[in-house]
Amino acid sequence: MIARLTRGALGLLALAGPSLAQDAMQAGAEGAFPAPDSARVGLEEALATGTRWLLAHQNEDGSFGSHHSPRPIEVLASFPGSQDAFRVATTALGVLALREVGTGEAGVAAAAERALDFLLEESAVKRQSGLEHYNVWAFGYALQCFGQELLRDPRGDRAPALRGACARLVEKLAAYQTLDGGWGYLSLDAVPTFQPSYTSMSFTTATILVGVERARAAGVAVPETLVKRAVGELERSRLPDGAFLYGDYLQYRPRHVINERSGSACRGPVCLLALDRLGPGVPARDFERALDDLLVRFPDYQKAGVRRPIPHESWFAISGYFYLYGHAYAAWALDELPRERRRKAAELLVQAVMYCRDPDGSFWDYPLYSYHKPYGTAFALITLARARRALGER
Repeated sequence: MIARLTRGALGLLALAGPSLAQDAMQAGAEGAFPAPDSARVGLEEALATGTRWLLAHQNEDGSFGSHHSPRPIEVLASFPGSQDAFRVATTALGVLALREVGTGEAGVAAAAERALDFLLEESAVKRQSGLEHYNVWAFGYALQCFGQELLRDPRGDRAPALRGACARLVEKLAAYQTLDGGWGYLSLDAVPTFQPSYTSMSFTTATILVGVERARAAGVAVPETLVKRAVGELERSRLPDGAFLYGDYLQYRPRHVINERSGSACRGPVCLLALDRLGPGVPARDFERALDDLLVRFPDYQKAGVRRPIPHESWFAISGYFYLYGHAYAAWALDELPRERRRKAAELLVQAVMYCRDPDGSFWDYPLYSYHKPYGTAFALITLARARRALGER
């Protein structure tokens, strides 16, 4: 099944024959996907240069990222629906990142406002087809962004529009909730149906639940059945050793390599956050174990997948696009750690994120059209800003 997911993620590469896969791997070997920057820079410099990079690469309409690609192959993301979803998700992450770094750099507040204007117009994206429904990612990140904005300024001029947008996204999430209770983003092995009937993905479900929680905390109405079904799916995905299944379709293959703790390390923080905020609660020791898996026990396995162009080709079927995502949610989970553990985890998070820094100040972990640097830089800024906060505690 992972093999089938991989072929789907590469745009059904198998239909084009083996030469394209070989070309992609050769491109990586020849440096088309350069290794992460090894230059040592300080935390404050990385935050400043990353912020300036993000500001300099905002689109005229306020969004971040685009469908343009210099590479011969890309993951399956058809135009327009899937590309719209990628752009909305990336833009929502951009706003979250700019709010985290604050207003130290000129233009940060104005860029966030422009991005919010774009999101309020474009966030309710349609799915591309019964096969591709990446739009659920856009809904999750947009809900988190809108919820944070409402919590930040509940009576601001944008508040009515933000609440209306949240209500539309919650309604759409209910329509795209899979029959097993969570959310997935591809339907590869099932007959496409109006309500997706294929598998949930644990990390997709958790990402959306984190967004739902932010919106609900801001007073947005969310059906309790939607939450309970998704939390139930996430609880079923949790294995006795603390790892999380990649997707519901692997429930009868719990020892598949991607479900090992080393393969699940980038999923653990987000899944625990979702269960803690909307589920039965999670003890601090579980967060400690999850961050230890990511930052202490298995960090080299996570790094091995960074910038490799074929999804799931690395050890434990890890993909490069897990990396900055997983570390950003680990940074959001820092507050769940005891104070004496928080500082050490923050130090390790900074080191881990610096692994993906480019000389131009951006961060990226996987080549993806022209979204990878904006989303990667956003995730990195979130991680660095929250780590800085933890390191500054006394």
